[in-house]
Amino acid sequence: MSKVKKEGKIERLKKSLYRRGANLPPSERFELHTHDGEGESGWEAEEADPADAKKPIMPFWKKFFIISILFFVLAMIVASFVLLRDSNVISTKNVDILVSGPVAAPAGEEVQLQIVIENNNSVPLEFVDFLVEYPQGTRSVGKLKTELSNFRKSLDRIEAGEVIEEPLRLVLFGQEGDEKKFNITLEYRVEDSNAIFVKEKEHEIHISSSATSLTVETLSEAVAGQEFEIKATVISNTDIITRDLAVEIDYPFGFSFLGAEPQAVSGDNKWLIGDLAPRARRVIVVRGILEGQDGEEKVFRVSSGAKSKEKENELGVTYNTSISTISIARPFLSTLLFVNGETRKEPAVGSGSLVDVEVVWTNNLPTKIVDARIEAKLSGDVINELSVKPRNGFFDSADNTILWDKNSLPDLADIESGAQGRTSFRFALQPLFTTSGSLFKNPTVDIVVTTSGKRLSESGVDERVENSIERTIKIASDVVFTSRMVYFVGPFINTGPVPPEVERETTYTVVFTAVNSSNHVSRSMVKAVLPPYVKWVGVFTPMSENISYNESSREVVWNIDRLEAGSGMTLPPREVAFQVKLMPSLSHLNQTPTVIGESTFSGVDEFTETVARLSSKALDTSLSTDPNFIFSQGKVVLPKDE
Repeated sequence: MSKVKKEGKIERLKKSLYRRGANLPPSERFELHTHDGEGESGWEAEEADPADAKKPIMPFWKKFFIISILFFVLAMIVASFVLLRDSNVISTKNVDILVSGPVAAPAGEEVQLQIVIENNNSVPLEFVDFLVEYPQGTRSVGKLKTELSNFRKSLDRIEAGEVIEEPLRLVLFGQEGDEKKFNITLEYRVEDSNAIFVKEKEHEIHISSSATSLTVETLSEAVAGQEFEIKATVISNTDIITRDLAVEIDYPFGFSFLGAEPQAVSGDNKWLIGDLAPRARRVIVVRGILEGQDGEEKVFRVSSGAKSKEKENELGVTYNTSISTISIARPFLSTLLFVNGETRKEPAVGSGSLVDVEVVWTNNLPTKIVDARIEAKLSGDVINELSVKPRNGFFDSADNTILWDKNSLPDLADIESGAQGRTSFRFALQPLFTTSGSLFKNPTVDIVVTTSGKRLSESGVDERVENSIERTIKIASDVVFTSRMVYFVGPFINTGPVPPEVERETTYTVVFTAVNSSNHVSRSMVKAVLPPYVKWVGVFTPMSENISYNESSREVVWNIDRLEAGSGMTLPPREVAFQVKLMPSLSHLNQTPTVIGESTFSGVDEFTETVARLSSKALDTSLSTDPNFIFSQGKVVLPKDE
C-alpha cells in the first residue's frame, strides 16, 4: 500500500524553484499608484465648559488656625472629663505618706522622723489609724531599757486636702551596716462605706556605726593542752548610757573552760554587763585549754549586744560580732607553769607575799627525750633574791636563773614518750614602799621557763627539741583603810556629855582614811551603817569629798572614785570626817554602844584588774584613837541630875 503525502502550495513552489528545467507559469502583476493628500496639522481646540471654571484656594494660615481651634476644644473636653471623673473617685493613690528624716544614723543616738500625711481625695478620711512597726533594736528616748515594737495613734478624721504631721523620736541599736526598716501604715474609711482602705509606706535607716565596739585579743596559735586566754573588750561609742549590755561566746569543739573574770552568769559563756557609761569599757577574760590535732583550726565567735526581754541571759539585739581563729600546735616537749596554783598568763599576787611556782613537763614525741634541761629566768625589782628556794635545782643569783638537769633531777636523764614530770620553786616579794621613800610603779615579776632535750631523729642523728613558756606576775597595790572616832579633837566641835548619858545626845566625829601604794585603784568606795539610835548630822569635811547618807538604809557611802597611787605616801592621804549624834537608851547603861558599824572598802586595781576589799571594825564609845580620851568615859551612865 503506497503512502500518499499531501504537500502544500509553498512546498510545491519551493521544489519548482530549485528544480532544473522547471517551467513556471506566468503570474499576474499589479501596478503601484501614488496618492495625493494632506493630513491635519494639529489638534482642534474644544470649547470650555463654564461649569468647570477653577475654584479659589484657601490660604494655609486659615487652615492652621481652624485646626488649632478644633484641637483646643477637643483637649478641653477630654480634660474636663478626666477631672470630673477623678474628683469623684476615692483612691489610696490620692493619699500620700512622706517620711522626712535621716537615711543613715549611728546606733545609740537619737533619731527624729517627721511623717507627713496628705489627703488629696475630694472627701474626708474617717476613723483614721496611724501605725508604725519599728525594726528590732528600737528603743525609747530617755527610756533606753524600753524596747519599742510598734506605735499606733488614732487620727480620727483627715479633711479633704488636709496635711497632718506626726513626729517620731527614737534610738536605734544594731550592728554597723544593718538596715533598719520601718513599716508605716494608714488605715481609714470614707463616708457611706464599710470598706477599710490601707496605705503603706516603707522607710529604711542605715546603721552607720554601732553603739559599742568589740575587740577580741587572743593567740593565733595555741599549744594543745596548755592554758591560754581570750580577752574581750566592749567599749561604748556613744555619749549616752548603753543599757542592758550582754556578751556571749561560742566555743569550738575541743575547748575546755577553766575560768573567767568576771564569772559568767549562765553556764560558762554568757555575761551580763548591765549599763555601760558613755565612752566606758568592760573587759572579760576567759581561760581555757584547747585539744585537737596538730594544725587544726578552732573558731571562737564573740558577740555583744542588748539583753533579750523575753529570754533570760540571751542576746536580743546583736551590736557586734568578732570571730577569732586559733590554730592548734603541739610542741615536742610541752611545759605548764602554775603560779600559786593558777595557770593564767598574767596572775596577780599581793605585795610582800610568797609566790609558789610549779613547772610541769610532758614528752609528746613517740620516742624518748634524753639529757633534758630546765631553766627558769626571773626578773623584777620587787623580787627578794634571798628568798628564792628551788627544789632540786640551783639558783644563780648573778643572773637570777634557776637550773635543773639530770644531775640535780634524775627524771630529766630519760623522758619516755608520754611521760610527765614536775618540779617547783618559790620566792618572796619586797614591800612596794621602799625605805628611801620611793614607790614601785605597776610592779611585775617576769618568769621565762625553757625546757630542752635531745631526741633520736629518723636519720639516727640526735636532734635538739626546745619549748619556752612565759608568765608575767602583776603585783597588786597595797591599800590601807582605817576608820576612827574622836570627841575632843578633830575638825568639829562636839557637844553632849562624855561619858554618854542615857537619853541625852552626844556628837562624835568619825574619820575615814584611805592610803594606796603602787597602782591606781578605781571605783573606790567605803560603806558603813549607822545603828537606829545614831543620827546623821549632815556636816563633813573637806567639802570636795563625795559622801552621802541614805535615810532608808541608814548607810553612809563615801565615793572615793579613783584612789591615786602613792596616796598617803608620796601624796596626801584621802580622808573625810563627818559628825554623828548618839542618843543612848536605858538598855545601853554601863555599855559602850556601837556608834557606826563595820566599814568596808572596795575598789578595782587598774593594773592587775583585781578587786581590793578591806574592812575596818565597828566603832563604839571607847574612843581609843582620841588622845584626850579617858578609858572610863566610854560607858553609858545615868544623867547626873537623876
